[in-house]
Amino acid sequence: MQNLFAWWSKAREQDLERELQSHLESEAQEQRDAGAPEEEARYRAIRSMGNTTLVKEDVHAAWGGRWLEQAWQDLRYGFRGLRRDLGFTTVAALSLALGIGGNTAVFTLVNAFLLQRLPYSQPEQLVEVAGTYPKGAIVSMQQASRSMDIAAYTPDAEFNLKAQGEAQRISGSTVSANLFSVLGVGAELGRALRAGDDQPGQDGVVVLSDALWRKSFGAYPQVVGRLVTVDGVTRQIIGVMSPNFAFPSSSVQLWTPLHMDPSNIFDFWNTGFIPLVARLQPGATLAQARGELRPLMGRAIGAFPYPMPHSWNADATVVPLQEFLVNGVRRKLIVLQCAVGLVLLIACANVASLLLARAAVRQKEMALRSALGAARGRIVRQLLTESLVLGVVGAAAGLALAYGALAVLKSALPADTPGWHEAIINPQVLAFVTLLAIASGLAFGLIPAVSGSRTNLATTMRASERRSSSTVGVRFRGVLIATEVALAVVLAVGAGLLVKSLWMLAQVNPGFSPQHILTVRVTPDQSFCRERPRCIALYAHLLQSTQEIAGVTDVAATNVLPLSGEVPSIPVETEGHPVAPDTLAPMLWAGAVTSEYFRVMGIPVLEGRGIRESDGENTELVAVVSAATARRFWPGESPVGKHLRPVWGQQPWRTVVGVVGDVRQYRLDTSLPDWIGGVVYMPYPQALGNDRQPPSAMTLVVRTTVDPHRVAVEIRDLVTQLNPNVPVSEVQTMEAVVTSSNSQTRSMMWVFVCFAGAAVLLAAIGTYGVISFFTSQRLYEMGVRIALGATRGNLFGLILKLSLRLVLTGLAFGILLAFVLTRVLASFLYGVSPSDPLTFVAVAVLLVGVAIVSGFFPARKAAGVDPATALRAE
Repeated sequence: MQNLFAWWSKAREQDLERELQSHLESEAQEQRDAGAPEEEARYRAIRSMGNTTLVKEDVHAAWGGRWLEQAWQDLRYGFRGLRRDLGFTTVAALSLALGIGGNTAVFTLVNAFLLQRLPYSQPEQLVEVAGTYPKGAIVSMQQASRSMDIAAYTPDAEFNLKAQGEAQRISGSTVSANLFSVLGVGAELGRALRAGDDQPGQDGVVVLSDALWRKSFGAYPQVVGRLVTVDGVTRQIIGVMSPNFAFPSSSVQLWTPLHMDPSNIFDFWNTGFIPLVARLQPGATLAQARGELRPLMGRAIGAFPYPMPHSWNADATVVPLQEFLVNGVRRKLIVLQCAVGLVLLIACANVASLLLARAAVRQKEMALRSALGAARGRIVRQLLTESLVLGVVGAAAGLALAYGALAVLKSALPADTPGWHEAIINPQVLAFVTLLAIASGLAFGLIPAVSGSRTNLATTMRASERRSSSTVGVRFRGVLIATEVALAVVLAVGAGLLVKSLWMLAQVNPGFSPQHILTVRVTPDQSFCRERPRCIALYAHLLQSTQEIAGVTDVAATNVLPLSGEVPSIPVETEGHPVAPDTLAPMLWAGAVTSEYFRVMGIPVLEGRGIRESDGENTELVAVVSAATARRFWPGESPVGKHLRPVWGQQPWRTVVGVVGDVRQYRLDTSLPDWIGGVVYMPYPQALGNDRQPPSAMTLVVRTTVDPHRVAVEIRDLVTQLNPNVPVSEVQTMEAVVTSSNSQTRSMMWVFVCFAGAAVLLAAIGTYGVISFFTSQRLYEMGVRIALGATRGNLFGLILKLSLRLVLTGLAFGILLAFVLTRVLASFLYGVSPSDPLTFVAVAVLLVGVAIVSGFFPARKAAGVDPATALRAE
């Protein structure tokens, strides 16, 4: 195709050349006929025809399609020019690669989480009903709602699945039978849940995810109808969902129906408070659904078999489902996109500065092209084409960089966020990269192209090679560098704040000693613990056998590890603080622990005593509270001997026998969620949750002096010997638990550090480029200064001051900008103010260092100039 195009173009050019030559000969003949000599006749003919290049351009324009030929010429010329100047091309392309690559990686996440439609039928009609509701309230609201079709789901359930081989612990969700119809999805194999599947006697079914079907059942096509055991209950597989279905999160691997039995009043009204999802009825609006919610809540409160305060779920509302699902990552993604956008702006400013310097060097070339007939628009187009070519080269390099950056960025987000696994570089992302390359090319190339086209042949030829750049061009490049520095300051301050925040988190005392502790999660079926003595005996035997393993010094068990993010809670009434009928009982984090737990974890007993082995199932009911809980409920007095009890049913009082140190139960930066009022520990034989049963899943905490992995293998063997149907999972050291608790903060910090590092590096390169170019353009001036008596120290200081002036100007504006913009990071910080003075001072010192380093080598070059050589070269 290229050869055919070249042949066609050459043939047309030859025809045009022959036609012009014919006109020239005809005009010359007329001049000879008028009596002019031969040479004079030819000269007059040429003058009458004018600039043949412009004539050819006019003819080409009249032909049409010439723009394609010119574009091809511009592209070839642009590639050749960039290939000749590899140093410039490499620096510019790498600068763009940093900006475009980072933007591509972040946009991939934004596209997956915020822009992609949910994979459900008419997803714009799906909403989340905030709050949590028991089964009875769910049924009441389903029956009364006129604007919504309401379904329920558990967001974080876990199940033991035994299909073939060993039992495994997997994430799942217990849902109302209408969930799949509300979402508007069906099964890939078999069927999904349908009306009636959550009724007693009909709820022995299960739906599998595509991933679980492939992993545990080998993608067996006839899996529908097969029986499996889920938490000790035999269920029939009725369907397998499609690969792109992930609700309520991507970690969910199976769905079981809620057990809707109104005759079991306690289960129907006291347990399983879960969230709701709904589909707006045809013609209904979000505002109507929100307006209907309070009457629905009032109806549900009236249906409770016991008094409920009218403040229950008082802040409940209705929000679009997509907004709800990405609420935890939306702000983070927006911040990351803005941050990486600043990097791209810096890169564009940097390349624009380089192009301006290059345009100054190419002024004679542009002047000659103009003198030979090239119109100004033609020159601008040529220079813009070179910029676009450079943008495409940078985008290609940036795309390669984005693949590596994407994995790092994803680690800064929760892995169970819907769309997390679908965050890949797809055609939409490639289209974004293409637009970004074009936009970047125009952004950094337009001003240099216009500047480079403003040439005058006579002026340019008279000007010295080394003094051809205009004062305006130098000043504009200075403005670009100051802008780069200002934007780099914003990113550097943000990174500094996150670094200090992570350091502050590292200084937090978690309330326990994580060193040399191995944790192993043991998860028998919940049905196994319906007979309390059987569950107590299992863990007593397991603890005793674990204690006998070589290298194990202490062992205990707890229902939830500190820093796990889990919140086992019970509503309680404390002595001296009766719960009024129209108020909600305070919720306490409810720990179930064995006797050695506080000693193994290094949690100090501050008053009274801890849990003893003698605190058994049939002894006096006791409890231990944290120091903060004691201060809240019994300020100024000893809590030992006081009493508390769960508020549901006729639960007996428990005696508080001790106070222990506060522990970071939830996260390092948040000891407990706002809705939890304190912490209570119960002896495992006496413990109970909202279902009135002891927790079946417990975590062994083992203090060991030997390789924890070897100990974990022996514990797994012990569990298998005791009960082969009990899965063992989440084997990790307590130090790893502490580390992972701030992993997202650490990932966010490293992302910002990389962005800030790239920004500072680009600012340093830009500053060095401007100062170096300024120095090379002023070597004659330097020679004159030395000849007139200036010392080399004077010249060194002159150039270094210029570098400092550029950076300090940008630093001043950057600090003001950072003071405003870093407010958006407040929610990501711990123990650090967004206007932390130490961080701002550190960034200022860093940028001053950048100015000194960037100006040092050009300053040394200026100071070392030989005046005789400089003057002769001029």
